[in-house]
Amino acid sequence: MNPKQITRIRPLTLADIDAIMQIQSACYPASLLEDAAHLAAKHQQSPASCWVAVHQDEVFAYLLTHPWASDTPPDLNTPLPPAIPNSFIHYIHDLAVHPKAQGLGLARQLLDAALSWSKQQPFTHIRLVAIAGAEPFWLKQGFTPISPLNEKIIRKLSSYGPNTHYLEVSLK
Repeated sequence: MNPKQITRIRPLTLADIDAIMQIQSACYPASLLEDAAHLAAKHQQSPASCWVAVHQDEVFAYLLTHPWASDTPPDLNTPLPPAIPNSFIHYIHDLAVHPKAQGLGLARQLLDAALSWSKQQPFTHIRLVAIAGAEPFWLKQGFTPISPLNEKIIRKLSSYGPNTHYLEVSLK
């Protein structure tokens, strides 16, 4: 794959869910896979804040985000509660790049789309749970660990598996 031929970033549609499921399967262990219905529901809650990276009509990467109003991260592979108006957090739920497209800058392009959208909203922070050793990538993007973590957050992080970190970046 030639990086100069890649990609355009466009809004995710429900027609992309099958491709997202394939990327997710290529990137994560079985314990972290989410089902299609929950991924589609996350998109439906905030369709303006979900994107894909496409080359010749094939999806190679995706980013699912949504507004969030709690200090505690959302549960993995469960429906989101109804959106709360004026949420102060832009939550990055999942960013994944198919292994055959890694190293082409797609993650950064998708993150740039999210940052641009975030700055047009009333958010004060972007937050995420870095899983499966992804913390170094997010630290390079300017995210920092949230500290101190209360017991509720620590329990929630443990449900995401080992080596997880709750990170944020300030928008103000």
